[in-house]
Amino acid sequence: MTPKRKLNPNYGTGVFRRRLRFSVGVGVVAVDMEDGNHAFRLRLLHDGQRVVDIAAEAIRYPYATCPETMAQLRELVGQPLVDVALLRKLLVPRRNCTHLTDLALLAAKHAIEAGLQRQYDIAVDDEKDGITRARVECAGRLVHDWQIADYVITAPAAFAGKPMMRGFYGWAAAAFGGMEVEAAVALQRGFFVAQSRRYLVEPYEDYPANVELVMEGSCYSYSNGVMERALRNPGSIRDFTHAEHLLLKFQPMKRATGEQHV
Repeated sequence: MTPKRKLNPNYGTGVFRRRLRFSVGVGVVAVDMEDGNHAFRLRLLHDGQRVVDIAAEAIRYPYATCPETMAQLRELVGQPLVDVALLRKLLVPRRNCTHLTDLALLAAKHAIEAGLQRQYDIAVDDEKDGITRARVECAGRLVHDWQIADYVITAPAAFAGKPMMRGFYGWAAAAFGGMEVEAAVALQRGFFVAQSRRYLVEPYEDYPANVELVMEGSCYSYSNGVMERALRNPGSIRDFTHAEHLLLKFQPMKRATGEQHV
């Protein structure tokens, strides 16, 4: 019998936080990301035209199978940097990690902009009275600050009725440009992952990936043939509500039961 997910009794009092930072050098892009569920580092090497090498490090991740996806990033080696659409097609969702795919495409997009450094800080408050506040800063400057109800933006008024899930990318690409659209996509990704704060996943052995049937096909660990052996990693969840300063410090997973407050 599939265990029913237990509601998190502390939901409504916290904040989901994610920090995404990238730095572009000559021939190399470094991208780091950490949030309450994940911590990844990625390095992309190039010759100015094509991807020469790419490597990633999974420091903290929800399922034991997640690191198996890193080899799939090799599909990008030899591919042209300018064709980000092609690179996206090569990274088929069911064979890859959604988050590493995002980092790799971000690295390719900015690869020839040597000297560029950018940091996004995403904060998604737990829902209260049916409303979630989600915001993103870039280099300390507030870029987007939205109120969301039932996965639809309700404020600011200019964006009221716009979707946070299906259809998001279409309207965001049309509404924003440059850094602002990049920040919007980073915020949407954070909002999606933030929904995991609603539930507890312990004891960990009772919540392998195949419990989450609604996620089937969305990424490697949720694909057929992998879900059945994708076991949760104890100690992989962190609560950065009051510890934003620890994001990107990359503390390793601790083999402990329950959410870790840092």
